[in-house]
Amino acid sequence: MKLRKMWSITFWVLLIDFIALNIVGVTAINFNIYNNDHQILGQMDPGIMRAVFAIALLVFAKRHWKINVMHEHGGYSHIFKEGWLLIALTIINMTLASDTLVWKNLLHNMDAQNIILSFGIGLIEAFFVGMFEEISIRGVMMGAMLKGFKKYPVMKSIFFSSMVFGSLHMLNYLVSPFWDTTNQVIYAAGLGFVLATVYYISKNIWVSISLHALMDYSAFVFSMHSNYVNTSATNKVDILSLLIFIVGILSSYVSLIVYNRKQGKKAWLY
Repeated sequence: MKLRKMWSITFWVLLIDFIALNIVGVTAINFNIYNNDHQILGQMDPGIMRAVFAIALLVFAKRHWKINVMHEHGGYSHIFKEGWLLIALTIINMTLASDTLVWKNLLHNMDAQNIILSFGIGLIEAFFVGMFEEISIRGVMMGAMLKGFKKYPVMKSIFFSSMVFGSLHMLNYLVSPFWDTTNQVIYAAGLGFVLATVYYISKNIWVSISLHALMDYSAFVFSMHSNYVNTSATNKVDILSLLIFIVGILSSYVSLIVYNRKQGKKAWLY
């Protein structure tokens, strides 16, 4: 694939993502989550349109751009091997970074219907978010880059797709506090390196989708109140976001080196 076509595909994927996210916002079906005192703890939107755009993009990429997003089956052990950082963040989201108010209500002040809505709609939303973002960024965009770059295709593809992934979260500047969004852009880029590495090594888009959805699920459910009231707790770049970015890059590089050594490749750049 020529570089011009690769960058053209990148542009079209970004445009499709932008259009899709705006349509998702307009067509949102928000389910209010209440406690027994009839106070709103949060909202859940299944975001069905994300799945529609993901499937359409997957089919179009295969037919017109000759990019096969689906490669192999299996490889789910890579969720824990190369995706350990996201697993750690999932646990943190459920414990240290969770809303105390949410936990109290889930355990003591919420009926079965709202508990089911919280976990059920949250799971659907997380899965569709992961599906949409992984197919568009890792599957199609990174797939085009792997075909387009002739020198160091793997590392260039992982780098550029991850930076684009982080930059996409800049759309949240329109609806979220400045520093919350800035930190989100930073750590999303770092996690992008991990997700891209997981996809490259596993060759299975469902592995990165599962990992992505798992982390989002923990944030959607256990921080639903913070997400709903949309408050900012910082007025500067968060050290944790920078740490996630740095660890994400280092983890990605080490995982690639280990993987390629197993393939008999001794180069330090790929």
